[in-house]
Amino acid sequence: MRFRTVVFAFLISLPALLVVGLGVAYISINVPGWIRAEPARITREYREQAERLLEVPSMATYAGARQKGWRRVGRVAGHIWGHFRENDHTRIWIMADSNVCRSIVVDTIHPLPYALIFYWGGAFVAAVIMLLTAFAVWSFLSFLRERDDFLAATAHDLTTPLAGLRFAIGRSPEDARMLVERLLLVVGNLKNFLRLGGRRPPPVFGMVDLRALALEAYGLFAADYRDEFDGLDVEISAEGTVYAHADATLVMQILWNLFGNDLKYAAPYGSVSVMIRRDGGFAVVEFADEGQGMTSREMKRAFDRYYRAKTVMQSGKGGFGIGLCTAREFARAMGGDLTVCANKPRGCVFALRLPAGLPPAQNVDVDLGKEKME
Repeated sequence: MRFRTVVFAFLISLPALLVVGLGVAYISINVPGWIRAEPARITREYREQAERLLEVPSMATYAGARQKGWRRVGRVAGHIWGHFRENDHTRIWIMADSNVCRSIVVDTIHPLPYALIFYWGGAFVAAVIMLLTAFAVWSFLSFLRERDDFLAATAHDLTTPLAGLRFAIGRSPEDARMLVERLLLVVGNLKNFLRLGGRRPPPVFGMVDLRALALEAYGLFAADYRDEFDGLDVEISAEGTVYAHADATLVMQILWNLFGNDLKYAAPYGSVSVMIRRDGGFAVVEFADEGQGMTSREMKRAFDRYYRAKTVMQSGKGGFGIGLCTAREFARAMGGDLTVCANKPRGCVFALRLPAGLPPAQNVDVDLGKEKME
């Protein structure tokens, strides 16, 4: 894959490299000759004016003896002529006969700045072409990276509920039906992701009962917790009914990820508890475990895409380091965040914070009150 990426990047750069190479060759071959030919061109134009001065004597601004210092350049129709710089202009003179010298003052003809135009200008154009090419290559590589991220995120979003669905079909038709509905919503989000050209669609906000959603998400893993860890059950507690103003499908995907991570990495070492509470204007869901935990450096990088802590890699369990990154992106898209800190005496605490919401009945009352006021 890496070799193919390099080949594609080279093919994108190839037209620019050819244009720059041909431009350098053209300038190297032709420009030095043009620069060398400039003095002859200037002399030729002055000579033409000397010829006119010989043919039309009235053009002369001076007629008399040839002055000292008037350097000879050549002959025009057998007559000696020359030119020289005089202040900001150029004087052209010609000996009309052996005694009379005619002269005229004209604007100085300057050599064309071929070196500036072609050497420096060409370098600037080449730099712009290469910068644009580099941007094109960078955009192409970014597209490949986004495509890989999308495929990884898609696989991660679908793997967890599909694995749960396999067991729920024979165990509980109602659980299977709910999982199918959740999967359809996830697939709908992925289709919107493609339709929007690689941008996630905006969340569909509503009032979400976090305790009910956490119990539903845990239902996907409950049997595995009990079977693998001698009846271990996850404690889910809440300070009353806590609502969040969020997208239920995205919250479910975050909770699936957190339950799945605890099942793989933390539950083998001790209990897992989930606490749901209000904290000012936010609704908080905290996952506290007694696993191996992470170092401060690992916690800082826990949400980096494709990052996996050393303890996770040593465990030999699957994962690509995509889940937590995607979960935090979802949380931030809903105006919240997903963070991690150390648990006491060991383990980690993952905290999902979302904007708090009012129960649906209270929202109706508020809306009705607004309508009356209006």
